[in-house]
Amino acid sequence: MEEKTTFKGISAYPGTVYGKVFRWKQFKRKREDRTDLSPDEIKEEVELLKKGLFKTEEDLSDLVQKSKSNIELSEILESQIVFLNDPLFRARVFERIAQNNESAGLALETAVSSLYDEFQSIPDEFFRERADHILDIGKRIESNLYPDKAADQTKIPDDVILIAKEITPSEMIQLGKCKLRGIATDFGGKTGHTAIIARNYGIPTIVGLKNITSHVEDDDYILLDATKGILNRSPGIDEIKLAGIRSEIHKTQPVREISDGPREIKTKDGKKFSLRANIDSEDEVDLAFEQGADGIGLVRTEILFIRYIEFKPTEEEQFAVYKRILLKMVGRPVTFRVWDIGADKMENGYEEANPFLGNRGIRYLLRHPHFFKEQLRALLRASEFGTMRIMLPMITTLSEILQTKALVAESLEELKTAGLVITKKIPIGIMVETPACALNLPFLGNHVDFYSVGTNDLLQYLLAVERNNHLVGDLYNPWQVVFLLLLKNIADVANSQKKPISICGEIGSDPMFTAVLIGLGFRDLSSALPLMKEVGEKVQEISTWKAKLLAEQVIGLAGEEKYEEIEALVLETKG
Repeated sequence: MEEKTTFKGISAYPGTVYGKVFRWKQFKRKREDRTDLSPDEIKEEVELLKKGLFKTEEDLSDLVQKSKSNIELSEILESQIVFLNDPLFRARVFERIAQNNESAGLALETAVSSLYDEFQSIPDEFFRERADHILDIGKRIESNLYPDKAADQTKIPDDVILIAKEITPSEMIQLGKCKLRGIATDFGGKTGHTAIIARNYGIPTIVGLKNITSHVEDDDYILLDATKGILNRSPGIDEIKLAGIRSEIHKTQPVREISDGPREIKTKDGKKFSLRANIDSEDEVDLAFEQGADGIGLVRTEILFIRYIEFKPTEEEQFAVYKRILLKMVGRPVTFRVWDIGADKMENGYEEANPFLGNRGIRYLLRHPHFFKEQLRALLRASEFGTMRIMLPMITTLSEILQTKALVAESLEELKTAGLVITKKIPIGIMVETPACALNLPFLGNHVDFYSVGTNDLLQYLLAVERNNHLVGDLYNPWQVVFLLLLKNIADVANSQKKPISICGEIGSDPMFTAVLIGLGFRDLSSALPLMKEVGEKVQEISTWKAKLLAEQVIGLAGEEKYEEIEALVLETKG
């Protein structure tokens, strides 16, 4: 019988790489386990544990601050702080010390192991995939109970494919600083934290391979096809050659000369296509320019609240950042979304029973016009230094647009009084992210210059499914037929009005959706930076007529809820 060579897992971040294996060996700290503590020793171990918990919370808080520019990562770390302070979790560990006379390390390991098993046995996939939180917190606390610098200095070589049973969130943060070709793990799912952080770092990753760690050794050469979710431990020469062509090893790209201009992308039948970048921090602007993005399709201005964490950014501080971003893009259009505060983004200063349906986005801004006008004045002043577009979030009514335009006019007058005349006409557009807005486009079109579809919120509002609620996560499915039909309707209306229409939501970054979106009528996508190249390749692989036929077939299958058949059809459609 031939030894197994091909392993199937779950693609967490796409890419095909060929390279050398490095197995991640988790360090086991030295400690003395006891179950015979005296009363005085019990007090000492309780104090030791308290200090370890306090130091762990300090460490996590520090990491949160350092990771503020990465919203998903900081949310993961913040949720760990919440779990760390959970009274039930703490009670389990302290009770084992007091009642079983156990040393702090043993009590911690037993409590963590028990909780991990409980999470793993829960039928709900969301909870199972978050069991790694428990292990991660346990390791963090133990490292503070028994400090050992050697444990934190594991040297990972550059340019390897990392193989591990599982990787906790804090380990992924450490690995994100390494120059890895790829990652493969025994455990994990598509929505787990290994997958989320791998996507943020742009590392080709397969999770859920079950037992790959027992089938490879250090320095083996393997082929990792993270697009298909397949790992081949004995690839043929033809496969290796193909991987060499398709592989992204994350080498430093040469900086583009200004004269190069944006990277021109066309469909297979020659139709021009715009591909822009979504950015979460000012640091990403240079990379967007170097990669030849047609522009920035979404600047999340909330990044300034992260930078000026102790206080809200002043008009001058905002102006300086907006100006730098425009100058770095050298004339390519930059779309600034005004403060999107509330719901799952930045706090609006108070708790709401249902923040997704509450005082968020444009609603909050219009209720705080002085605060809103500070940003508008900063944007208007910066507009002289590049090609700016302003985008409004969470629009549901025409009055919200008209009120905003009135504030823009007031801001222009205030600047004029101060001696600054803005000469450029700045396009003002809206995020189409509520069904009310999507269905109201025939009436809104006369009052805006462009549209951008925020697919994440649009999908949750259309399906009445909060996208962060694990209990109904299976319903949050962008292949739902009503969602596809609504996207087609949005594109049809915008195109009939001759209004620019783009997608800046998550499916704009998903190469699986690229051809279907072209078929639905979209010719402008704004993507996360790590996925821009692959989205661009998908555009060039398909003709518009073939994409339209594909979209019609997908809608037919979606009406029958044949989602696996949809994905198979999309993967096999070429030309």
